Amino acid sequence: MATSSPTEGRFAQVLQCPICLETLRRPKVLPCRHTYCNSCLQSHISSKVINRGTPQAYFPCPVCRANTTLPDTTESVDQWAELFPVNSIVSSVLDVSEETFDEKFCDFCVKWNRETSAKSFCKDCKRLMCTLCKEYHNETLSDISHNVIDLSIVYNISIRIPSLSTIEKCIKHLNKNIEFFCMDHSSLCCNTCGFLEHRKCERVIPIDDMIKTFDAKSKSKYLETNIRNIGEHMKQITSKIKENADNIQKDKSAILKDIRSLRAELNAKLQKLEDDLIASLEGNHKAEDLTLHNQEVRGQSLITAIGSDLTQLDLVMTHGSDVQKVIILHNMEKNQDRYFKALSEYQEELRCIQIELEVNKNIRDFINDVTQFGQITVTRSQTKLPPCPVVTVSQPTLETFSGFSGTPLKDRQAVKVAEFIVKLSDDTSPCYISDVLTLQRAKHVFVDYNNEKIKVYGENFQFQESRKLQGRPWNACILPDSNMAVTLPHKKTILVFRTYDKMHSVREIKTRLECWGIAVMKDQLMITTAGEEHCIMILAINGSEIRTVRPDNYLSEKLLKPYYVKINKNETVIYISYNGGNKMVAYNTSWNVLFTYTDQDMNGPHGIDTDREGNIVLCGYSSCNVQHISTDGKLIKTLITKKAERKVPLTIKFYRDMDRFFVTYLKCDNVKVYDMCD
Repeated sequence: MATSSPTEGRFAQVLQCPICLETLRRPKVLPCRHTYCNSCLQSHISSKVINRGTPQAYFPCPVCRANTTLPDTTESVDQWAELFPVNSIVSSVLDVSEETFDEKFCDFCVKWNRETSAKSFCKDCKRLMCTLCKEYHNETLSDISHNVIDLSIVYNISIRIPSLSTIEKCIKHLNKNIEFFCMDHSSLCCNTCGFLEHRKCERVIPIDDMIKTFDAKSKSKYLETNIRNIGEHMKQITSKIKENADNIQKDKSAILKDIRSLRAELNAKLQKLEDDLIASLEGNHKAEDLTLHNQEVRGQSLITAIGSDLTQLDLVMTHGSDVQKVIILHNMEKNQDRYFKALSEYQEELRCIQIELEVNKNIRDFINDVTQFGQITVTRSQTKLPPCPVVTVSQPTLETFSGFSGTPLKDRQAVKVAEFIVKLSDDTSPCYISDVLTLQRAKHVFVDYNNEKIKVYGENFQFQESRKLQGRPWNACILPDSNMAVTLPHKKTILVFRTYDKMHSVREIKTRLECWGIAVMKDQLMITTAGEEHCIMILAINGSEIRTVRPDNYLSEKLLKPYYVKINKNETVIYISYNGGNKMVAYNTSWNVLFTYTDQDMNGPHGIDTDREGNIVLCGYSSCNVQHISTDGKLIKTLITKKAERKVPLTIKFYRDMDRFFVTYLKCDNVKVYDMCD
């Protein structure tokens, strides 16, 4: 008997095109790993391509909006979709799902007009055989080894696994396997990519070395959680849209009732005005309902794509090789960001729509004077939804990769490689960049104490946005929920912002004392109080004060004015710079002193950071220098001298896991970028 394919339920989301919402036909995969029908992709490219006719032609992915460059713009327009590779995983699933399970008959018996159920299949002869014919076949070909298999294995879909080998292929060079990982750009690459795009990168390691320290299970868990949370959040949004559509339908019904009750009091002249108003209502409702419908469809498309990714993730994590897991998880991590960006854009576009009737106050005198019955108005307001929960997981530090090699940082020199202006046209004072925060996606946040702003710059130091604050900000850090916390010491306030896409204020935390430096350790906030009590406040993430810490000998040792705090990567050491005592102190997690750093050439310690090897870099406010210090508190060298810059350094911040750092200066509109060079 014929049965339905088990794959229909298991791979339903994988097989659905996000554009037409039908089963994929000739599935084509984009670099962002989203898959579409060949014809659907062709139509989308034709209508959405930007810079048509130029080598820079590109189009946005319909799901995640990632820009995709056309591989060959010289091809004819109707062949553009053909330029992209076939998703062989989906194709194999489609092949499986299209197979039928009708009863098969022995090919040899059929020749003798007998219908005997086939039990085996010879791969060499390409023949189906019953039990008897199989025995005859094996005896006849006893000297030849033919591959005969049981039909139950051939048609047992539940144990057929689609080929995952294409995951290992480079998306840019389809005939090449991915063999390396560039830590400078967080990019997987083949031999060709490595030579063309990463030959100048210092940290390119074999993928086998990456696998040795790659916690695929943990990464899979948090990626699956994040993507599932985004999918669930998208479901909430589409549910809100449907609820909104139902509400405006009720609005429409209520307005129609009002219109018809008024019409009963009017004469024939009112008929035309009533028809016109109803037409206006219908038109507005149709337009707004269509808008909500389109938004709902788009949301469903994203949900489908997310479900597809989760299915593929489950498939690879269950049956894939280590290399395949690394690759699919790396791709899923990028898709997570794209999904979150698409979710943010999607949520920003949503408006709560309400249809209302504005009745003319002189309606009863309208016969001679009024030319219209009323007016249909549409009100759109921002839909209020809770933020999407996205969890984070600690990533392995660069030094854990066995493939890294290079000159130790202690043997390198700081060389200035760039300088750019952070002063904006509406800034009223010289810039006083008291902190720098490096985020994902090449974004950098500059905290401007003088101009009461936080400023965001992207790749190539291009300005993106700024936020005016009601007070002077000093320090910033990333919270466990990926939001950003900024201290306003004189307001005794910590502001929390969402950092994905544009900044959005999330909440405020009020503190008992002035809050200057801020860092996160083990889900707790470490706050320095430079202006009051010279102590360290420890707060819960929600802002509630847990306790304060202050060494008993803080007066005798002049541990005064702690402006900056830094936690090492392993969250085992806390570094605090005491401007009032010309000291930098290292504490363990029990707040016992590990060492106290002083130097005759270091005056007024301010900004503090650690490089990727764990060494400490410290800015001298009064001595106008930056020193490089070992993990045991010994001076390695002076990176930047007063003679070289003749400016007062405020803070120093390394790029995320790189050998490049920012330095900011007192009342200076420029930020300088240095590399640690041989």
